Amino acid sequence: MTDSPCFRPLTAGARALTLPADRFKTARLTAALLLPLSEKDASARALLPFLLRRGCAAYPDFTSLNRRLNELYGARVSAEVARIGETQALVLTAVSLDDRYALEKEAVTAECAALLRSMLFEPALESGLFRLSDVEQERRMLTELIESEINDKRLYARRRCEELTCEGEPFSIDRYGRAEEVMALTPQSMTAVWREALEQSRLLLITQSGRDTAADSLADVLKGLPCRSPRPLEAVPAPRGKKGVRRVTERMDLAQAKLVMGFVTPVAESRSAPEEVAAMRLMNALLGGTPHSLLFRNVREKLSLCYYCASSFDRHKGVFLIDSGVEEQRAAKAEEEILRQLDCVRRGDFTQEDLEAARRSVVSQFRTLGDLQSTLAGWYLEQANRDIPLSPEAAAAEIAAVSAEQVRKAAESLTFDTVYLLAGQDKSGQA
Repeated sequence: MTDSPCFRPLTAGARALTLPADRFKTARLTAALLLPLSEKDASARALLPFLLRRGCAAYPDFTSLNRRLNELYGARVSAEVARIGETQALVLTAVSLDDRYALEKEAVTAECAALLRSMLFEPALESGLFRLSDVEQERRMLTELIESEINDKRLYARRRCEELTCEGEPFSIDRYGRAEEVMALTPQSMTAVWREALEQSRLLLITQSGRDTAADSLADVLKGLPCRSPRPLEAVPAPRGKKGVRRVTERMDLAQAKLVMGFVTPVAESRSAPEEVAAMRLMNALLGGTPHSLLFRNVREKLSLCYYCASSFDRHKGVFLIDSGVEEQRAAKAEEEILRQLDCVRRGDFTQEDLEAARRSVVSQFRTLGDLQSTLAGWYLEQANRDIPLSPEAAAAEIAAVSAEQVRKAAESLTFDTVYLLAGQDKSGQA
C-alpha cells in the first residue's frame, strides 16, 4: 500500500478504518473504546474488555461461545488494554478465516462482526448486572497480570520513571490501574462503567478482511444508542518538567539494579511538525534504539558498564527514557557515560555510517509492519487520536528525509528530568 488509509466517520464519535487483507487468509476485526486516562476509572475500565470477552446474551458462557467460534472455522476473540498518550484504549479483537477461503463462501467476517457487536452492546448480564462469578474471575486474572508486570523489574522500573517524570499527569497512570482497586470492583460498579463507556467513549473499528461489512454493522448499533455523548480526546500537553533533576532510589530483593533516566521534550505528534517527530525517532534509533546504537556499542560493549542499555521515545507525550541494567556501584559511572553519548549526538559528533545504519533499521521496521495483521492493526490503533493516520510507508519516507542536523536538534531538545534507580537491599537487609 502506498497511500495512507483514511478514517471513515460512522456516527458521532465513531470511526472505521479499512486495511487491505489480500495477503492473508484470515480476517481481523479490532474494536477499540477510547477514553481519557483517569485515576478514578482506570482500574474498572481496564477490567471491562476482559469481562466483555467472556460472552454475550446469545452465548452467555464459554461453552456456548466456544461452540459458536468453532462454527466460524475456529475464530478467536481476545481482549487487551493499551495506553495511547493519555488515552486508555479498551480493545476487543476477533480473528477468523477470511470469507474467500470458506468452504461454502459463507459470510464468516460478517458473523464475527455480529458477535463482536453483541459482546460490546449485549454482554451476558444477570438481572441487569454482570455476573458476580465473571467479575471475580476477571478481577483475579487482571490482578495477576498487574503483579506479573511488577515482577518484571525492567518494566516496573521504566513505569516508575514515567510516573515520576509525569507525576500528577494522566500519563503517569498505569493502563491496568491498581491491583487493590481492581479487587474492590463489583458487578454493580462494572455495569455502570460499561454503560458509561458506551455513552462516553470514542470508538475505532479497524477492519482487515475481503469484505467490509463490519463497520456498517457497528454503525447501525451506534445509531440506536440513546444519549450518546462521546468525550473529546484532547491534545496531550507537554510534560511539566522540573527545576533540576529529581533522583529517586527504591530497593527490592533483586540482584541486578535498574537505572532509568527520564527526559522530556516539546516534540510530540499533537504539537510538532511531522519532520520533528521523524527526527526524534531517528535520533532515538541512533542513540539507543537499535542493537548497533551508540549506547549499546559504547556503554555496554566497549566499557562494560551495564548488562543492557537502550532508549525509547513516546511520541504521544514527549517522554524519552534511557534504561539500563547495572551493578549498583557502577550506576553513577553508567549515567555519566550515557550523558556523554547524548552530548555527542547533540554536538553532531557521530558518523554518517552510524546515522545511515540507524535509518536503515527504522525504515526496515516500518516496512515489515505489514507482514502481520496484528502489528499493522497495532500501528493504526496507536494513531487513534490523529485526524489522518500515517501509513508505515509514509513514515519510512519521512525517516528517509531526516538530515543529520535535524537529528542533532532533536537530541538538543531533550531536558534531563528524572533518575530512577531500582536497587537491591542494602547490607543491613533493609528494603
